[in-house]
Amino acid sequence: MVIIRGWLGFVILALLGGSMSFAQEPKSPDLEISQQVQQPLSSHFSVYRHAGEPLTLEQAIRLDAEQAFEPPQVGSVSSTNFGLTRDEIWLRLHFSTPPNLPQRWLLEVAHASLDRVDLYLSANNQAYQHQYSGDLIPFSQRPFQHRYHVFDVSLQPASHYTLYLRVVSEGTLSAPVTLWQPDALWQQDQLSYSLLSAYYGLLVALLVYNLFLFLSLRDPLYLTYVAFISTLAVGQAGLAGFSGQFLWPDNAYLTNLSPTGGVSLAGFFGALFVQGFLGSTPRRLRLGWLMPLISGGYALVFLTALFWSYYLAAVAVNLLSLVFVLAALLMGAVSLYHRQPGARYFVLAWVALLTGVLVISLHNLGVLPSNFLTSNALLIGSALEMLLLALALADRINGIQKARDEAQAQAIRLRQEMVEALEEKERYLEMRVAERTEALEQANQELQKNHQLMEHQAHHDALTGLANRKRLNQSFKKVQQQADLQNTGFTVVVADLDKFKQINDTWGHQAGDEVLMTLAQRLQACMTPGGTLARVGGDEFVILLPDTQNHQAAENFCQQVFDKVLQPVLLSQGTRINPGISLGYAIYPIDATDMDQLLNLADQAMYQNKQERAEEC
Repeated sequence: MVIIRGWLGFVILALLGGSMSFAQEPKSPDLEISQQVQQPLSSHFSVYRHAGEPLTLEQAIRLDAEQAFEPPQVGSVSSTNFGLTRDEIWLRLHFSTPPNLPQRWLLEVAHASLDRVDLYLSANNQAYQHQYSGDLIPFSQRPFQHRYHVFDVSLQPASHYTLYLRVVSEGTLSAPVTLWQPDALWQQDQLSYSLLSAYYGLLVALLVYNLFLFLSLRDPLYLTYVAFISTLAVGQAGLAGFSGQFLWPDNAYLTNLSPTGGVSLAGFFGALFVQGFLGSTPRRLRLGWLMPLISGGYALVFLTALFWSYYLAAVAVNLLSLVFVLAALLMGAVSLYHRQPGARYFVLAWVALLTGVLVISLHNLGVLPSNFLTSNALLIGSALEMLLLALALADRINGIQKARDEAQAQAIRLRQEMVEALEEKERYLEMRVAERTEALEQANQELQKNHQLMEHQAHHDALTGLANRKRLNQSFKKVQQQADLQNTGFTVVVADLDKFKQINDTWGHQAGDEVLMTLAQRLQACMTPGGTLARVGGDEFVILLPDTQNHQAAENFCQQVFDKVLQPVLLSQGTRINPGISLGYAIYPIDATDMDQLLNLADQAMYQNKQERAEEC
């Protein structure tokens, strides 16, 4: 009976409008288009779900005439969200246009991953105009270059229209339909593209940041996180319609594969990341096998989408994602209970992702309606999750460092407790060790003092503190090298006390020592900077004068010595002694170039001076 009625309806339609126009009796419109720049249409569609061989437009019109279409659910925001289904969905809308209506409009089906969308539009029962789009069509061949499925339609004022949409998809079949003025859609796109740009900018920043962390720390966990972010970006690009627009505009196969394939790979790497991040928690729960199993499940889903059934892969990835996020959240809660580093941010991250996965899964299964929040739930949840996971990774580094510091501090405390436990038994030994250490330190100090004293005695006269002959030889070589290098000279002066033996015989050796020390101080006062004064015998002194290079300067120096030295010396016993001194000098290299020769010449001059002074007396 239904078949006969269908054929009669078709014959009537053919007789009234011709087989090409499929004209119908004018019907009251489901909607009157207003002057608003944005017209949501989803809740005004009548719906027919068909399983089996695809219907033609003629068959859909006939079924509509037989009232096979479900009436519109006015006010329902989920009337065009059919979840994961292989059914062919037909949407029908009768609408009228008011006078003075702008002619150009854009019809947007705002779900990027639909396989095929066919638009049939008839004005005033005329022939239907047909346009089609879908992610199985290369982006470059679509009727309108947009991330969603957009059709350019021309509406005449004061007219009646019939619109059919045929929608099929192996993935989630949701068809939120909106009629836009072109400028209004462009403004809406600016906002959505800005938000998506911020999202992908966040993805790129986290990717680069964690890649640098991997290169710096060589921890494979960061590389796993980079792979997770990268594949999640591909999946989100497929859901947002960017894979066809920007990644593969001429490859419909990759565009169609991107949503489920990208999310599957993201789940694969995400499960490995959870396993590595939580460390001992899966083993503590005896669930060390779970995350590798989920990761293998995601790999199987990806292969299913690649080689077998995209529909089965789409169903599996939604169900597996719920299991994955719940398991990760459970393990994260246990890690938080055990205060594992980074666990607090990890739990918040997976709560955010769980919320997003739960909402998008319920949306994809047809439970929740299509709107901005439900359609972008995974995008919002994944953005929060990646931010929090980045904080979790940073907190993990801080936590590991803190745990290492605490372990070191605990080791110190344990060592201290061991010392305290052994303190009573070792007190006597420690006291002896301390005493011995102190004695050794004192001996070492004495040794250092003795070494310094011996070093000083080896180069200085014990009585006067002046340089001895050894030190004099060292100074002579140094002054000689400097004179040869600068092409200059120096003077060697020999001084000898007069009648020193008489002083010792008359007033004693102590008096002689006092005279020697006094004269040494007076000779020292005559020295020029860089000069050397040495005692080389009982009452004999040698003076090196680097800056004295001629006889006149040497004579002047000797006269200065006579003036200062030939002064009375007051002994400690109260006796005044008038000492005498004889001087002789030789000049390098004028008189000689050898130290012994210079000393002999100066010594001869000194004895000549002594003889002259004796004759004067």
